Amino acid sequence: MAEIINALRREHANIVTLMKTLEWHVREFEEAGAPDYDIIEGVIDYFLGYPDLYHHPKENLIYAKLLERDPAAAAAIGDLQAEHEALAQKTREFAAGVRAVLDEAQVPRESFRRWAHNLIDFQLKHLEMEERSFFPAAQKALTDEDWAELDARMVARDDPLFGEQVGQQFETLRQTVMRWQHEVRQQS
Repeated sequence: MAEIINALRREHANIVTLMKTLEWHVREFEEAGAPDYDIIEGVIDYFLGYPDLYHHPKENLIYAKLLERDPAAAAAIGDLQAEHEALAQKTREFAAGVRAVLDEAQVPRESFRRWAHNLIDFQLKHLEMEERSFFPAAQKALTDEDWAELDARMVARDDPLFGEQVGQQFETLRQTVMRWQHEVRQQS
């Protein structure tokens, strides 16, 4: 049990780091600067490729088991799979907005800002709910046998950005994340 939850929490920390990196670039845009769209596209590519395909399915499996073991706790959390689908939709909306900007379509700055903050705010609130409510409920309700079964059913894939082997398409994004983290530490 502990290893599955610990792995999900590490992935959450990585997602928060990416959201903060995205926020950093959106702030540049809001201040009438030119954000690094390659970095923004890297964040979008990551979210369309890793959390939606590997992270959320793991959580959905745990949620389904929680629904079996403690329906009241699952009901208190709400429809986790629907939230994951909403996150994917917000990511796709933001991706379409970024594509429109890059294609030099007439996109109001306010629309771009709204798409970005819809994604960032929803993602951060979602992670907070999972950390505060979902994970503790699952840890309380699921048995060791449940966790062993879940572990056997989960697809393991190395994270293409934060894993052992960073994919070439994410190298620039990784460098930016590292630079952002360094700057934040310098300001602290």
